[in-house]
Amino acid sequence: MLAMKLKKIDIINFGHLSNLTFNLSNDNLSVFFGENEAGKSTTVAFIKQIMFGFYLRNSASPFFEDYKPLTHVSPMGGSLFFEDQGDEYQLERLWAKGDKTKKGILTVKKNGEVVPEREFFDKIHNIDGNFYADSFIFNQETLGQIAKLNQEDLLERIYYLGASNSSELIELRNNFEKEADNLFKKTGKKPEVNRLLKQIDDEQHELTEIEHEFDQYKRIDEESQKLKKQLDQEKKQLEQLNKTKDHLLNLQKQLRNFTDLESLKRKQKNLDFDSKAYQKAQNLNSKVSSLNTSIDSLQNQMSQLDLVSDLNVEQAEKIVQKKPELLQWQTDYKSCLQKEQELESEVDQILAITPEVKEVASFDQDKITQMKEDYQHWVKQEVPDKKPKSVVSQTIFYLGLPIFILGLGLLLRVPTAGWTLIAAGILMMGGAYYNLNQVVKQNKIVDQFQANSDKSQKKFEEKYGISPLGLDLNNLLSQLTQYQFKKRSEKNNQAHISEIKTRLDKLAAELQKLLEKPINVDFNDELNAINEVDTKLKSLQQKQQRKDEIQASLKTSSQKLMKLQLELKDILVQNKVRTLEEFDDLYQESLVQTKLDAQIVALENSLEGDLEDLTKFKPDELRSKLSEATTTMQEVKDKLDLLQASFAKAEVQKANLADSDALFKAKQKLANTKTLFINASKEYLSNLMTAQLIQRTLDIASNERFPKMLQEAKEYLKLLTGGRYVDLVLDKKLKVVNQDGKKIEVKYLSRGTSEQLYFALKLAFIDQIKDQINLPILIDDSFVNFDDQRISYIKDLLEKIAENNQVLIFTAQKNLVDKLNRTPLTYKKG
Repeated sequence: MLAMKLKKIDIINFGHLSNLTFNLSNDNLSVFFGENEAGKSTTVAFIKQIMFGFYLRNSASPFFEDYKPLTHVSPMGGSLFFEDQGDEYQLERLWAKGDKTKKGILTVKKNGEVVPEREFFDKIHNIDGNFYADSFIFNQETLGQIAKLNQEDLLERIYYLGASNSSELIELRNNFEKEADNLFKKTGKKPEVNRLLKQIDDEQHELTEIEHEFDQYKRIDEESQKLKKQLDQEKKQLEQLNKTKDHLLNLQKQLRNFTDLESLKRKQKNLDFDSKAYQKAQNLNSKVSSLNTSIDSLQNQMSQLDLVSDLNVEQAEKIVQKKPELLQWQTDYKSCLQKEQELESEVDQILAITPEVKEVASFDQDKITQMKEDYQHWVKQEVPDKKPKSVVSQTIFYLGLPIFILGLGLLLRVPTAGWTLIAAGILMMGGAYYNLNQVVKQNKIVDQFQANSDKSQKKFEEKYGISPLGLDLNNLLSQLTQYQFKKRSEKNNQAHISEIKTRLDKLAAELQKLLEKPINVDFNDELNAINEVDTKLKSLQQKQQRKDEIQASLKTSSQKLMKLQLELKDILVQNKVRTLEEFDDLYQESLVQTKLDAQIVALENSLEGDLEDLTKFKPDELRSKLSEATTTMQEVKDKLDLLQASFAKAEVQKANLADSDALFKAKQKLANTKTLFINASKEYLSNLMTAQLIQRTLDIASNERFPKMLQEAKEYLKLLTGGRYVDLVLDKKLKVVNQDGKKIEVKYLSRGTSEQLYFALKLAFIDQIKDQINLPILIDDSFVNFDDQRISYIKDLLEKIAENNQVLIFTAQKNLVDKLNRTPLTYKKG
């Protein structure tokens, strides 16, 4: 089973709650306890709005209004932590002033990593906030909505709980039914469809009266149409005559241009001139001139190049190649100097820690071996015990003497005690005397060892220059090894420095010989000298390269010049001229002929289609045809005037008889009304069919899920009613069965029992979808009106629900908290 379990609630700012965290137990049933206005309903709204968005617009969501923080702190929001199959999801939603979305910015994290929102919402099938509020939240507002419904609507809500979003679908269906009723009723007059039917009857009667007057109007109109047709024909004929006259007048005007055209054609000559060849010759001549100029410039540049230099190019190239080597020497030299300082410091450190190293540094290996043997011999001398103390023995001796004397005094009076004390005194004095002799012997041995040890130590010091007393020979030898290694390193480093200086001396000599000037034995001076050599070498190379380029260009240009001159000569021969100047004269004559051709083309274009007619007609014929066209036009105009008068008379008769537009207006009015009727009818049928379709959808959804819900709901109803109702039966109608086995239709139940049935069916719906959507159920003081007996029923109900779903109870009832026997998460007002 997929279960999205809420583990933690972290409120930053929401309503009057700030910086508040609830850690929920592993139990599926959690209790939140607090007085009224302590924040219980605010927490319910917080859970819903963190998941599905804040409601900060003017139109708030039902039950969950604007919860902006009362103190105007920022940001608003917080986090919810869910657990799902070992994964932790954190939903953090924050809103600050300026966020135009009004829903807040949601961040989803999976196991601490930010993931897309869909990773969470895909797991809960992307339900919205309304679905969650309708299905998983129980509060006074929910029960208040149920209380406002009449018995029939309540029965519908109960029956259609099996359909998702049933409340919205029922409301939507009712709206469409209401819209349909507003459009049409069987016995109504005011609805739009009824009103339009009556209007169509009235307008049809009015149209019939107008049609009688229109018949006579129609006959006169037919005569008017015939006259108008004749008028149009005569107008077309007059228009055609006008075009003919205008064409003849235009031909008369074009006679002058026609005469000029004939004169120009007689001046035309057949000139053999190739304009493309001429243009090519001009281009070749221009290129020849340009090449001559370029060759002169290159020869001038060649004469200005100075390649004289005393630089040994081969030696210079070798010297320049040594620049990277010199830079490496410089780096090595700096490293050697740094290493020299480090080695000196390390040697000083060794001598500071172990000064004896300096004494033994000059020893050869044999002497070091002998020193190790002498040291081991000195260390292995058997050290006697320290001189024993004689104070105890003296004390015992002086105690035994009085005891002995006391025993002598008691010998006559108490012989037993006297002899005992005498014996004790003798034993004490004898033992003390023996111990004193042993102390004296041991002291002599210690004194002898000390004398021998001092002699050996002095001999070791005289031989090796160091004292064996307190000496750590292993450490000394280790430090000696380090000291000798550092000294060897110093020597090698110094040799490297000397080698670098030798190389510098040699390179300075080579540079001085090449540049013929003194060069200091210094890295910077030698680098500058190499750069100077490199600059001179590059300059010489660039000049040589430029000379080669100029020579190549001169060769190429000369070859091109010869080729161009041959091409130009060939063109002149082909066009039968000896020089380019003769070709220019021929070109000028061609320009004259081109101008003449252009004038002829211009005249021909201006004459356009008239050219053919001007060729056919002579001037006298043209004037005769123009006079004939003028006479015919006047005859047509006279006939047109007569027809115009007859047409005007017919139009006056039509105007006096009737207004011809009245019939058309009446027909148009009737057509408009019919269109309105059709549209209203379509809207009525659309609303009616949509309401029926929604009804069918509710029936299908309920028929699929509702019977399954009844099995769960009857257990919840039994718990809610304390066993008064034990079963639910769905025949044609939904019925409840009481403890006596009697079946009762829902419409006969009391409102309180109907509400309990609705409550039970809603819980059964949650149980039906738990395999797909299993979210926390939020119950916010939904049992505020229950007495103690019914609260006991509620306890059993909640524990039953918590077997498969997480349940969060928000209550101000102490007796309910006590009944549930769980430590509550407590609010403190303020």
